[in-house]
Amino acid sequence: MFDQIGAANNITQNQQTLQSRFDNMKNQFTPGYKAEVVEFNEIMGSEMGGGAKTKKTSISFEQGKIFKTQTKTNMAINGRGFFVVSDGNQKHYTRDGRFEFQEGALKDHFGKTVVGFPLDSQGNISGQEGPVAMTMDPNTKLYAGKYTDFKIDEAGKVYGIATLTDPTTGQRIETTTPLYQVAVASFANAGGLGRSGTTAFQESDESGEAMLGVAGQGALGEIKAGSLELSNVDYMQEGAAIGMTKQNYQANMAAFKAMDQLTKSALGLVR
Repeated sequence: MFDQIGAANNITQNQQTLQSRFDNMKNQFTPGYKAEVVEFNEIMGSEMGGGAKTKKTSISFEQGKIFKTQTKTNMAINGRGFFVVSDGNQKHYTRDGRFEFQEGALKDHFGKTVVGFPLDSQGNISGQEGPVAMTMDPNTKLYAGKYTDFKIDEAGKVYGIATLTDPTTGQRIETTTPLYQVAVASFANAGGLGRSGTTAFQESDESGEAMLGVAGQGALGEIKAGSLELSNVDYMQEGAAIGMTKQNYQANMAAFKAMDQLTKSALGLVR
């Protein structure tokens, strides 16, 4: 029998589901956004009445489509892993590769600094992880005081490009110097990560500690330079789910109001 408490519980669940679905729809065009999934489980032996359930929110980390952009500092991961960014106090993990050099460092769309490893002249990691830093002199337009440009390859390595002129031949010679390699993190249970922003996540006891590596290492995916990963929100699926949830909400609300009216009528008879 459909009871009033059960209807109230179902209404709350419908509202929470709609909020999650609307958040997904709102971010369908946000690069690196991962869809939220809300599930409800029955409470066994509950004294709350029918419809009593616990809420569980999880994140879908399915791969989003990758598209090429005109910004060479943009990056996308094809496969497993997360970019590592820092707000100065703690690290966050993201699939949103909207990066650009600002204030002497490679930063994400929200101002957090991208974390990477310093490289030696042979392109090998030569130190601990830290900011991917490279200032540009506004007067000379040189990066790090000597590079006319930079590039990023499919391994996430950042190179400084210097253009020299041979004094004897007048020929222009371009040299590249490896500087950094962008860090990529993995987790024992990525599903246990907690959201710390629209496209950022933080580690938890459930996810385990971050294991830092680089693109292509072990099971980590490769980096697509000059590209971005689209959100993995399925517009058609979300739209259909919203429509169905609204119908359920309206049905539960009607049932709740009917039961409420019956209760008031019964109380009136008692008087």
